[in-house]
Amino acid sequence: MSILETIVANTKAGLIAKKAELPIEQIKRSLENLDLPRGRFKDNISNKDEAIIAEIKKASPSAGVIAEEFDPVKKAIEYEAFGASALSILTEEDFFMGSVEYIKEIKKITALPILRKDFMIDKYQIYESKLIGADCILLIASILSDEQIEDFVNIAKKLELDYLIEVHNKNELRRVEHFEDALIGVNNRDLKTFEVDLNNSVRLRNLFKQKNIFIAESGIKSREDMNYLKLNKIKVFLIGESLMRGSF
Repeated sequence: MSILETIVANTKAGLIAKKAELPIEQIKRSLENLDLPRGRFKDNISNKDEAIIAEIKKASPSAGVIAEEFDPVKKAIEYEAFGASALSILTEEDFFMGSVEYIKEIKKITALPILRKDFMIDKYQIYESKLIGADCILLIASILSDEQIEDFVNIAKKLELDYLIEVHNKNELRRVEHFEDALIGVNNRDLKTFEVDLNNSVRLRNLFKQKNIFIAESGIKSREDMNYLKLNKIKVFLIGESLMRGSF
């Protein structure tokens, strides 16, 4: 079993307890009463010469613990001062040491829109994302069927959440290119081998003929990397480890 398959299986198991503690019907009732605003993640990264989605994560399976002294709120303040256009916050608990509480805390202190970075495999997580204050959700094509993606996109639209569909290769890109409102993210890290290839974004960008916002994810370590991607028609960058380590 690959690490990705292990994470997905672990997420499924964790959802059983979550649903027992806070049923989806209760989340839906809360959302009706709160009347939360439309997600504006997409708006904040659109029509810019460049836009950085700055990621907040304590750890990852490939890098281990990235930040020993981890303060997500402090990091969000730093990112906003740095000029980030949006935030990406890991909420997966066991492999990335994330938490939905981070989004709740950070939402109180920043105006930046937030992408909930997690392994979305159940509609429950989408309703939960809206409730905790996320503006955008991540849908990973490699762990979802076409039917699931369609279903999750429809729920996101109903909840006025933006949605980033992540792909790794041309077959996955072709599966999702008909979603006109989607943000398309290319993960340069193979989630099965953890190998990173910055040119993966470039190759897929050259194949992509639609007008969606195109986002390069993973492996961006310097201004030179960003400039290289910009030369290849990519202007939005999701940067995590380099910013977390302060090495960007």
